[in-house]
Amino acid sequence: MDEAKNLLYIMTEKGVAPNCVSHTTLISIHCKEGDMVEARRLFREMVGKGTMPSVVTYNVMMDGYIKKGSIREAERFRKEMEKKGLVPDVYTYASLIHGHCVNGKVDVALKLFEEMKQRGTKPNVVAYTALISGLAKEGRSEEAFQLYDDMLRAGLAPDDSLYSALVGSLHTNKRENILPQTR
Repeated sequence: MDEAKNLLYIMTEKGVAPNCVSHTTLISIHCKEGDMVEARRLFREMVGKGTMPSVVTYNVMMDGYIKKGSIREAERFRKEMEKKGLVPDVYTYASLIHGHCVNGKVDVALKLFEEMKQRGTKPNVVAYTALISGLAKEGRSEEAFQLYDDMLRAGLAPDDSLYSALVGSLHTNKRENILPQTR
């Protein structure tokens, strides 16, 4: 990581101005390490130097905060992003949906899912899986399986974690008759 920082400084010394991509890469390294204080400092420094963050930069910050359990900070970055005229993409929504589900706010995640579709952004497997898993953990098997059917109709292939969540939901809720109803 120090090498990445050094490279950024060497670039600057050689007269090559760091751009959004190089800043975002460095911010991403800190987010992956869970160092949101440094990630935020670098983000603010980037903005202060006149480099406009991209949707990807905001997504990196939001995902970092979500992984640290700070959905509020992630939502603040989303609001800031939209205020600057940037439009959330499928990764923005998938990350926030996951964050809200992990924090037990499945109804908020459902609203985000609907907002995403209304804005013309097609949900990806990650968004569906996060929401289906959240519904399943809350014992909302019927809704989880309905969303699963919607996902299949959209031509998306579920992964192992999705099937595990659905099976767990059926077991936890002693629901064995739901599968024929949704098929």
